[in-house]
Amino acid sequence: MATVHVGRLLGAAGFSRTVAVKRLHDGYAKDPDFVAMLLDEARLAAVIRHPNVVPTLDVVAEQDELLVVMEYVEGDSLAHLWKLTLDAQRRIPTAFSASIVAQALHGLHAAHEARDKNGAPLGIVHRDVSPQNILVGVDGVARVLDFGIAKAASRATATEDGQIKGKTAYMAPEQLQHAAVDRRTDVFAAAVVLWEMLCARRLFFADSPSEIVAKVLAGPIDPPEKLVADLPPGLSTAVLRGLERDPAKRWATAEEMANAIEEAIALPRAKEIGAWVSSTAKTILEGRATLVQAVERSSHEMPAAQGSDSTLARAIEQAERRRQNAEMPTDVGARASAPPSAPVAESTELATVQSTIHPATAKPPVSRLGVAMAIAGAAALAIALVVVVTVTRARVETPAPASAPPIVTPAPSASASAPEPSATTEASAAPSSAPSSAPSTTATIPTKSRPPAGRPARPRKPTCDIPFTIDAKGQKHFKPECVPDP
Repeated sequence: MATVHVGRLLGAAGFSRTVAVKRLHDGYAKDPDFVAMLLDEARLAAVIRHPNVVPTLDVVAEQDELLVVMEYVEGDSLAHLWKLTLDAQRRIPTAFSASIVAQALHGLHAAHEARDKNGAPLGIVHRDVSPQNILVGVDGVARVLDFGIAKAASRATATEDGQIKGKTAYMAPEQLQHAAVDRRTDVFAAAVVLWEMLCARRLFFADSPSEIVAKVLAGPIDPPEKLVADLPPGLSTAVLRGLERDPAKRWATAEEMANAIEEAIALPRAKEIGAWVSSTAKTILEGRATLVQAVERSSHEMPAAQGSDSTLARAIEQAERRRQNAEMPTDVGARASAPPSAPVAESTELATVQSTIHPATAKPPVSRLGVAMAIAGAAALAIALVVVVTVTRARVETPAPASAPPIVTPAPSASASAPEPSATTEASAAPSSAPSSAPSTTATIPTKSRPPAGRPARPRKPTCDIPFTIDAKGQKHFKPECVPDP
């Protein structure tokens, strides 16, 4: 469905930074279902602000491309690190495994606790926790990524009845049986990951999916302490409780399991885990560093792409319609970049769609943002493609009360994280956590006078259920009849 590439974020005054870019395959970029799924994933990741979660930096729609920009992290997926360790006939040190999974659990807890702009729980359940979706950086920090099939109460897309998504060997019994899932479903998956890292073998392994399902539902689970010498008993107990098939007997939250792990064993410092990552994945990290250098050298030489594909614009419009129906939060980007005490006008930006209210309203200055992207495949670390995408983004300020003074609206924050390339491979890239902000734009908020008493506002016509249209250039236009009377 998508691949992840190394990219370069270009801004004004020579600003640039390396990022990871998730790119929908050509056949999916014009399909409203897949567009909605990718946008859902980006929004969910943007809502969750935690050092152990890979956040979203931006969503870009340019020509026939749909891209999710994330922060690039030097590191590798837990799946690939585990494979490299087993190939060398070694085991991941027990304390390292415990620390990595405990960090992932803290990230999952942040996702489970996430709330929308009104303070209502989003009910996020990752549903695909696995070694492939845990990134470990050379900074020693583990991060959860890929909320592509996550369940959320306000999500625009949903898994069809009878359809299973995810990696079967890491699914909780209730997920396999199409029962209700909640945060304890992710706890079970994380416990499977920790069991495997500690024991250096697969827990539910078989030749066919049906056999794997049978083992998850009823197969024996050996205590890790029986298979690993000198394993702290408390750590084995924490894992086994997470693997309870009855959700009521599991840890109630991911945080509870993380705390139990941290109490059971002395955890290493982050720099020790980082040194292990650098040593274990030395070859792939060196190859990726060469690729990053090539992208950084060549990104300033490339011309910016122009225009927007009308088919993609229609797909985005349908995805936006679903989001509005689901009442998905839309002000995450603005809230994330503004000081807590400063009022921030809502942003209506989505990718390259320029929002314009009719009749004419004063427009604030438009910022331009460029993304230079190069394919970074795990198998081939040479540059296969380099594309520069120039994103034009406009903000529409919401009218303030007559007494409100002008406010400063910060530009979107340029912080996000990046997974290693692959929709289908084990390797994933990890994110970094240093945020960087674009220059802020100062704009005076237009005011509106109150209508005379007794004069009702003109009711909206039925055609205002979707109050805007998107033209062939991807530009959003509000319908004049859908704009309330002043």
